[in-house]
Amino acid sequence: MKRTIFIGIDDTDILGGPGTGRMARGVAGLLEELGMGRHRGVIRHQLLFDPRIPYTSHNSAKCVLFETSHTLESFRKPCINYLADNFQPGSDPGLCICEPSQFNTQLADYGLSAQEEVLCKDLAYGLAQKLGVYLVELGGTGDGVIGALAAVALSAGGNDGRYVHLRGIKEIDGLITAGEVKEKTGTLCVIDDRGEIIPDCSVIDSMGWLRPSRVDGEPKLRVCLENDENGRDIWRPIERKLRTQAKN
Repeated sequence: MKRTIFIGIDDTDILGGPGTGRMARGVAGLLEELGMGRHRGVIRHQLLFDPRIPYTSHNSAKCVLFETSHTLESFRKPCINYLADNFQPGSDPGLCICEPSQFNTQLADYGLSAQEEVLCKDLAYGLAQKLGVYLVELGGTGDGVIGALAAVALSAGGNDGRYVHLRGIKEIDGLITAGEVKEKTGTLCVIDDRGEIIPDCSVIDSMGWLRPSRVDGEPKLRVCLENDENGRDIWRPIERKLRTQAKN
C-alpha cells in the first residue's frame, strides 16, 4: 500500500556552498530515478533563529515528502549514499526517515520545541529511539540530526513550512489563473487570507516564484487581493520572494 513517508535533512551546507534545499531536491530526484516512488514536494521549516545555534544562514531544515510502497529500510542506503557524496565538508549533516504511523504528540511537541528552544542531539536520539524513527548523523558534530528530526515532525504535523520544491511550480511565471496553477501542479490549492478557496478564473501575479505553504497536510498558495499599477484588482502571494533572490 502506498503512503507518504518523511525524509528530514539538515546541516549539509556551509556558507557559499549549495544549500540543503538543493540537497533535498537531489534526494527526491534520485529516489524517483531508482523507481522507488514519486516525490510530493520538499518543505522548508524554520527552526529557532538564535546565536547559540551554529546554523549556516537561517537555521532552516528540509523535509522530502515521498509517496511509495517500498519499505522504510530500503530508503536508508540511497539517502545516506547521496548525502555522503554531496554534503559540504565542514557541515554537520543529519538524516531522518519516518513513517506516518510513527508520528505522535511527542514528535509533534519536539518539532515545536525546535522552533522555540535550543535542543541537543541526545534529546533527538532519545526520542527517535523511543518511537523507532530512523535517525543518523553523517559527519562533523552530527548536530544536523536535531533539525532533521524536527523537519520530519513539522512536516508530519501538516501545518508548518513552505514548499521549496513542488512538481510544476518553477515553470509558473507572470500572470496565471488559479485554475491554471492547479492544472500545472496537479495538487496546489489557492486560498485567500481567510483560508477560502478563490475561483479558478481569478488572476494571480506569480511575482517570479510561487511559494506555497503546508496547510492541513496539503500544499496551498495563500494570496491576498491588491491593486496593480493601474488600480485593478489582482491576487498576489502573501509569501513572496523573487526567484533571482531565492537560494533554498
